[in-house]
Amino acid sequence: MPKHYYRIILILLTLLCGAGAVLTMPFALLAAMAFDAPGSEHQVGAWVVFFVILSIPLWFVVGAIIGWVLYLHDWLRTSLVVATTPLAAAAIGWLLLLLQAG
Repeated sequence: MPKHYYRIILILLTLLCGAGAVLTMPFALLAAMAFDAPGSEHQVGAWVVFFVILSIPLWFVVGAIIGWVLYLHDWLRTSLVVATTPLAAAAIGWLLLLLQAG
């Protein structure tokens, strides 16, 4: 496949990663709710959940940036895989939440 096709796909993935970063920002803002229960600030699990939820928007930003760096170094397929990884992880997480709720 020609290199400009990879660039078009990477641009679309970057836009999706940007949208994912913006759309997951409210979740990051609500991460402090892990400490609502009294004494929960002393639980390691609450801190782990806090930092994981806080880092979700960064997954999208890092995936897009590393995707472009790999593209510029002519690692074309790897750049698409790296840029798709946060989107796939978010889709799988959303699917698991839907399956649990329904």
